Amino acid sequence: MVGLWPVVGAVLPQALAIALSPVPLVCILLTLMSPRPVRAALCFAVGWYCALAVATTLVAALTDTVADYNEETARDGVDVIRLAVGVLFAVLAVRYWRARPEAGEPPNRPRIFDRISTLSAGGLVVTGAVAALANLKNLPLVLSAGSYIGATDLAAGSTIAASLAFVTAASLTVLLPIPVVLLVGAARITPALKSLETWLLTNLNTITAGILVLIAVVLISQSL
Repeated sequence: MVGLWPVVGAVLPQALAIALSPVPLVCILLTLMSPRPVRAALCFAVGWYCALAVATTLVAALTDTVADYNEETARDGVDVIRLAVGVLFAVLAVRYWRARPEAGEPPNRPRIFDRISTLSAGGLVVTGAVAALANLKNLPLVLSAGSYIGATDLAAGSTIAASLAFVTAASLTVLLPIPVVLLVGAARITPALKSLETWLLTNLNTITAGILVLIAVVLISQSL
């Protein structure tokens, strides 16, 4: 039987690719610069974490059901998914790279960034969930990781534990800024958050393209 931690290690690249995505990081930074920063950030983080947890566990459970009937088919399916996601990400990397703004040109700013500080608690939870799953990059990564977890010979409890470990790693950049703001204070850290937001927006396409290339290489190599 495969151990829990080797399985978690195998899906860690997908988790880090989600965690390093600039868009949710900018969203959490904007909530932390809102009038009620901790409340807003916690609502966004809850929506983000729960959406990823439900999706990953569901994919793992469905794959586990298939593996119960035909383990070889399930493993072959995981390899196909990894290869397809890897190729998709290679194509997307080229697209993001070519879409970089020219020198001196202001970067494109997603509309949600201008609205997020005005949302209610419920709206922030929904926004967190949408940011987690309605994303061309995150959903294939969840599908790849969840299918791998489900195809391994883990007990039910270990499957859930592996899924939650994946989700927690994927949520680090959304969760960690909250205690930092609590410890340092929102007023003192706001200038640094604003500088980080500006840098992320300026380099959003470049960062995303780099992450996509790295994950494409990892997933394609794992599938072969």
